[in-house]
This record gives sequence, C-alpha cells and structure tokens, in this order.
Amino acid sequence: MNRAFISLYFFIVASVVLIGWGLNQFWESVAPEQEPTAEIHALFALIEDDLLTQQPQSDAGYTQLAQQLSAQLNLSLELLPLDDLAQSAAMHELHAGKILAASSNGDIIWYKRLAQTDQVVMLSIPVSDESESPFYRLLLIVFYLAIALVIYLWVWPLSRDSKKLESQTRMLGKDDVPETLKISPTSTLYPLAQAFNHMAQRLRELIASHREMTNAVSHELRTPLARMKFALAMIEEEKLNDKDRRQLRSVEQDIAEMESLISALLAYAGFEQKTQQLKQTSGHMRDLLDELQLRFVRHNQRHLQLDICDNTDNAEFICEWKLIETVLQNFINNAARYAKSRIRIELMQTQSEYIIAVEDDGSGIPADKRERVFESFVRLYHEEQHENTAGSATGGFGLGLAIVKRIMQWHQGTAQFVEPQILGGARAQIRWPKTPT
Repeated sequence: MNRAFISLYFFIVASVVLIGWGLNQFWESVAPEQEPTAEIHALFALIEDDLLTQQPQSDAGYTQLAQQLSAQLNLSLELLPLDDLAQSAAMHELHAGKILAASSNGDIIWYKRLAQTDQVVMLSIPVSDESESPFYRLLLIVFYLAIALVIYLWVWPLSRDSKKLESQTRMLGKDDVPETLKISPTSTLYPLAQAFNHMAQRLRELIASHREMTNAVSHELRTPLARMKFALAMIEEEKLNDKDRRQLRSVEQDIAEMESLISALLAYAGFEQKTQQLKQTSGHMRDLLDELQLRFVRHNQRHLQLDICDNTDNAEFICEWKLIETVLQNFINNAARYAKSRIRIELMQTQSEYIIAVEDDGSGIPADKRERVFESFVRLYHEEQHENTAGSATGGFGLGLAIVKRIMQWHQGTAQFVEPQILGGARAQIRWPKTPT
C-alpha cells in the first residue's frame, strides 16, 4: 500500500510539473506579441501632453506629476530614468519613440520614452483573461488529457496484473488449481502474486494428498473385505446353529455396507477430480426419463407410482447426458426411499433455462434444512431418526446429493429443494442455462 501510494504520488507530481512547464513554454513561444492599440497610443499622447505642458524643472517634478496623473486616471503610472534601461536590448527602440510591451503578474506593462526627456513612462494595464482564448482552452484540454494519459500509463500495468490475478482466482473458485501467476517484480502487486503462488502451490499439494489418500484407502480396504467375504463363505459351509447363523448374516450385512460406502467414496472422489470441460449435446430429455422409468419399474419393490409430466412439448435439452442421468437417478432413488405411493417428475423450461423437478408424497424436508442436505456426508433423516446403522434403507451415505450439486455447478446451474406443488412431500429441482458458458 505504501509503495503504491508513494509511486503514484511522485508520478503525478512529476507529470504535472513537467507537462505544465512544457505547455507554458509552448504558450509563451506561440502566443502573439502584444501590439499597442489606438487606445494605447491615445493614452500615451494624453500623458505626454499633460506632462510636457507643465514642464517641471527636475526629475522629481516629473515623478510628482506622474503620481498626480496616475491618481486622476486611476491607472498604474510611473516614470523611470532612461538609464535604468541602458542595458536593455529595447534601448534603441525606446530612443526611436516606439511603444514596447511586457507581461508581469497578469498585467501588460507598456513602455514609452517621454519625448525630449530622459524619462520613460511605464503604464501597467490589466490584461484580458487569457482563458477566454480558444487556443488557451485547447492547451488546457491538452494539459488535462496529458495528466489522464500518464495516470493511465501508471494504472495499466496494475490493471493488467489485477486481471491476471482475478482470472487465476476464478479458476480456483471453480475447483481448479491455478497455474503459477507470473508478474514482474517491479509490479505493485508482486508481493500479492507471490503470496497467491504460495497458496496455489499449497493447494496443489493438499489436493494431491487428498486424492491419493482417498484412492489408497478406498482401494486398500477392498482387499481385507474380499478376504472377509471369502472367510464368511467358507463358514457358511459349516453346520451352525440359528444364533451363529444370525450373527453371520449380520456380519455379511456390515461387509456389504462397507463395500457400498467404499464405492460411494470412489464415485465422489472421481467427481471431485473431474475437470470442467463438459461435452454438452442436444437431445430429448423425455427419452432419458422413459428409460429411467422402465428401470425404476423393474426394481420397484414397494410398488410406487412414477409419473412424468412434460411441459416442454418434447423440446430438446442441451447437457452432458451421462451426468444429468446421474442427477436424476439420485433424485429418483431419494424420492423412492421416502415416498408413500407416488413420485412425479416434471419437465419445464423458460426462455433461458431448463428446469427438471422431482417431487414425492413423503414427509418432505424442513425449509431450514434444504440447503444442508447437499453437503457431503449429511444424512438428514438419519440424524432425525437417530439410526444406529450407517447406510440403512433410508440413511444412505450422504454423498449422492453432494455429487448432484457438483454436477449442476459444472453446468453453471443450481440444485435445490423447493416448496412442494403437487404431492406435498419433498420437491427437488435442478435448473441450468440453455446456452453453455
């Protein structure tokens, strides 16, 4: 902050001084020389006539008459000895009787030798406002534009480096690790860029460590589970009493749940590592829903009714179909856990968005907890019912909706639970823009 302030301050001050001095020199070199007007000639003639008529006997007398005349005419009038201008280049012109002009403190000073004397009349007249001159106004505009230009030249590198930092930060915000930010050491943002690069490097290390740990743990756990399943299969061949067989079934169920959890972890880790490059194509969403409906009927052990309402007249949707299929399958599975008898899928669209809603006739989700269910490992009904077994029929592992949220973020869309409209239970809704960004 101090470095930027000092740099900008001295840059502006130096620019104002140099540009102002340069334009002033230019103005003085091109400004037209003052020429005596008829009024000036007449005024000098009046002064000479008055002074010479009275013919004082000494220089002091001329000076006294000049003071009286200055008071009468309300002008700044003085008499100077001609010797005071002896070293001036205008000496010869004054001897010839010419009227000369000079500028001082906003006034024009006129000089003329008093005829047949060694006195010079010095008459000061306020000059007209130079700012009224079109050329002066033009120079003033040039001055301000030049100041704006030099400030822009100072700000431009800062803006350029800020855009680089913003671009890399946006990549970080989209769950991607940014590349090393390259900024010149002379830049004001160089310390910030160094800190950002250090943070990005640390994030790369943490993400790589997280991926390695997730994959290693998930894969390594499969080996002992496989050995346990083999051991259980061998035990089943032995003659067991009913109590031992029930315990054996309980162990088998625990192993199955552990395998399901490992599969869910691998799936979630895979979605975490997926890039943002979606391959979106157009197609009919109703065709996908018909396929999911047939799949649902084949595994519908509770005899639930699944209805599809297409309010788009079979319009084409643009998306990455495999990912949207994963989203809809998760919504249907969740609805099937809690629905009493019916599930309804509704297709909608606006001028700019596609919308799909899945609603059931279950107990629904409280409004204050609808956002939390999309967090990883959150099992809302499991918490409310105080279940003691992970991965139960209604508990799940809390990863399905987290995956849904991530997929919709890749589509630049949203996933949320909203107020029910038809069946009165939970209503899950996704929406994403028609034009891929």
